[in-house]
Amino acid sequence: MSGRHWNEETQRWEEAGSGPGAVSSPPPPRPEFAPPAPWPGPVDLEPTPPPPPGRTRRFALVVLGAAVLGAAVATTVVLLGRGDDPRPDAKPTGASAAATSSAPAPTSTSTSTPTPTPTPSSTGELPAGYRQAADEAGFALAVPEGWDRSQTKNGVFYTSPDEASLIQVFTITEPDTTPLESLQAASGNLSNELSKDGYEEISLEETSAPEEASEEVTDDAAELVYAYDSEKLGARRQVVDFSFTAQDGTQYAMLVAGPETEWPQQRDRLATALSRFAQE
Repeated sequence: MSGRHWNEETQRWEEAGSGPGAVSSPPPPRPEFAPPAPWPGPVDLEPTPPPPPGRTRRFALVVLGAAVLGAAVATTVVLLGRGDDPRPDAKPTGASAAATSSAPAPTSTSTSTPTPTPTPSSTGELPAGYRQAADEAGFALAVPEGWDRSQTKNGVFYTSPDEASLIQVFTITEPDTTPLESLQAASGNLSNELSKDGYEEISLEETSAPEEASEEVTDDAAELVYAYDSEKLGARRQVVDFSFTAQDGTQYAMLVAGPETEWPQQRDRLATALSRFAQE
């Protein structure tokens, strides 16, 4: 007999010549979990190799470190949120957009901005070149016309067509953290991460809402101004990061970035954006 056969004595499938040749009864059907013939390909039956030495210990150290530094880390967003190039990839269009739409966890999602709607805090005329945006994330603000909206795990972004300037808005979820403490933690983190990029803390202080800000922006606020060399822009970027408490107690951060040569346009954009800030 050639090929595989069922051995009644050993109760298993065997190759020809590996056991007694006589078969006392027809072989039973294959187990239900066996794949149907023909086999689709080789099956790797080797056990999963154990983790490399030291991996378990390194994981334990990471968990311990996270527990010790949890409060500081929780008050600071990921560097990409308060640092360079929150949208590192080119904006997908056409075929490239279709190719990336099936990704399980996209890092950025470009969407059209909803039609602005009036809010109780909207007063006066906006400067030329601005419009009011009612953002789907649950707030409203004023943004420059023609800027694209995107959203990542680091918040909502409105970015200029040349991607040199942006406005970012996100909430601060760490409890019992003041706006000043949040910015102190952010500056410390940025100082470490951008040390090779000439990070400079220009100012960091408690402040009040800008005079132009809506009534929903309280005077529980702080402001960080810093600069660094942006690899993406090939130029130095200056940023104003404004953290504040809204009327309902929610803490927000609004960051406005642009080329250093444009300063103080970043501060002007911040004041205009806050003039129409409202919670939807």
